[in-house]
Amino acid sequence: MHDLRLNMQDIARSGHVTRWHSVRCARNQTLAEHHYLVTMIARELMRRILGDSLPAETRLRVLEYALTHDAPELLMGDLPSPLKRRIAEIAGEADPLARIEREIAPEIAELKTALQGSALAFIVKLADLMDGCLFIREEGIGRHAALVAEKSEAALHDKIAEARRRFADLDWSQAEDLYARMRGEAGADNRLLFEGAP
Repeated sequence: MHDLRLNMQDIARSGHVTRWHSVRCARNQTLAEHHYLVTMIARELMRRILGDSLPAETRLRVLEYALTHDAPELLMGDLPSPLKRRIAEIAGEADPLARIEREIAPEIAELKTALQGSALAFIVKLADLMDGCLFIREEGIGRHAALVAEKSEAALHDKIAEARRRFADLDWSQAEDLYARMRGEAGADNRLLFEGAP
């Protein structure tokens, strides 16, 4: 596996690789859909939280990372988060999943390392969590999905609280506001406005 690297053939299959296989859902979410939504959410969070002062090159690197952050799942599949956390707990620094990710997608690992510990890393992680929360709330079916949705939203709120502690000078309420709008709890629902238009 030492010579195995993600290639464009793998990327082209991102519309076929599904997520959430351990939770009953009304429809499948593809990895391509997830990457697109995380990128769009991260783009909006950067604008809201950091304004226009961020250099274009930095903005582009963040969006590139958001657009590819889970690409190793093209070969590994979408492992449930509890399993990934447990493997990391057992293995510590020798986490085999992290090693495999570095081997098959070194450029993504480099982007992740470059952003690590920054407000930008928090923005991408919040975008990732927001997409997960929205998808499972909208498409999850049954008691298990409802529990996963609750845990996912708790993780989102914990991550926002951590961002506030680490980067107190930034307005992280923007993440809460965006998530409320995306859930339809604030702002106008354009679907309803369009349908009601004469």
